[in-house]
Amino acid sequence: MVKRKTQKSKVLAQAKKIKAAGFGSLGVLFSATVWFDSEKGEVQRVRSHVDGQGISLLRGIGLRICFVTATGDNFLPKFAEKLNSLPSAKSGKWPKVDVFVQAAGEGKVKVVGNWLKKLGLAWDECAFMGDDLGDYPVMKKVGLAACPAGAEKIIKDIAHFTASREAGSGAVRDFCNLLLQAKRVDPTSLPLN
Repeated sequence: MVKRKTQKSKVLAQAKKIKAAGFGSLGVLFSATVWFDSEKGEVQRVRSHVDGQGISLLRGIGLRICFVTATGDNFLPKFAEKLNSLPSAKSGKWPKVDVFVQAAGEGKVKVVGNWLKKLGLAWDECAFMGDDLGDYPVMKKVGLAACPAGAEKIIKDIAHFTASREAGSGAVRDFCNLLLQAKRVDPTSLPLN
């Protein structure tokens, strides 16, 4: 949901300019709840298939996508690997999802900045969805900042868009739908995988 109705047209105008989108991991792509085993550590995270479909729709219109996490675990690279193995990605119709691990706080600004430079894009052409303090610096730099419904207040205060759904339960799809709406793309006209 856009903060105020008067801002909706501004947010949609900015969303129309977006050519790349970054997403945080825990608390954005995955729910903020982690199943923890005392011997194995983190063993399971939860995500929604509708979020993955939303990312596929963005890739279908040519948006570049990256996932960024402060941790060094294997959950995020495995998810990106799954998305990059879809038929449209393997055929080269969709750009691959890039993944950056162990990038905390200002490190997220550095990796996203380098990624944008490599793509020849400016900060105002990038969106980022985050949920907590580690995402704050990069969210302050991008042209369009978004967060899930359960994000911390400090993040909601700087976000241009707050999803109506929680992390790992459709928040990413809400944001993807906003980007598609701004670009006047009918999602039923796009390939699903």
